[in-house]
Amino acid sequence: MSEFWKRKIKTYFKALDFDKDGYISEDDFGELGRRFAVSRNTTAEKRAELTRKFRRVWQKFMKCEDLKTSKRLTAAIFIESMKQQFYDPDFVALLTQLILGLFELLDVNQDGYLQPEEYERWFDDMGFPEEAFDRKAAFDAMDTNHDNKLSFDEFIRAYFDFVFSQDESSPNKFFFGPLVD
Repeated sequence: MSEFWKRKIKTYFKALDFDKDGYISEDDFGELGRRFAVSRNTTAEKRAELTRKFRRVWQKFMKCEDLKTSKRLTAAIFIESMKQQFYDPDFVALLTQLILGLFELLDVNQDGYLQPEEYERWFDDMGFPEEAFDRKAAFDAMDTNHDNKLSFDEFIRAYFDFVFSQDESSPNKFFFGPLVD
């Protein structure tokens, strides 16, 4: 995998490390689901469904060979786990379900699209300061039909482009915020 791809996955790792301790743990995944669910006043059923999805993704990450004794991921192990599952159709299906759940939570007005303000709130929930990067440019890159809203198809294509593409010119390279070094 290219160094560029590794930078993107490190950025993904940083976004998932909610307590900023340098590790991703099951608690970080739980906090991710809880924070999105609480900030959108979802039902207990919806929160439980999202928590289940996050836990399934966590369990998939934990299948990485280097995790026989650990219950938390370093950035290096996260990258290795992503590499090991890069072409696994079950992993892609699981990520699709997780991103669908996330999309549904972000779609506060439930019109089937993400408006710019719904998208920006996601970065607020993730703890990215507004000045960290150009959120509008990131949104516009995903909005491929230029209708000022993101369909699920546009959102999931941008997510998978971020996670799997090694194209440095991809407009979706800021899906999880500014790339880390």
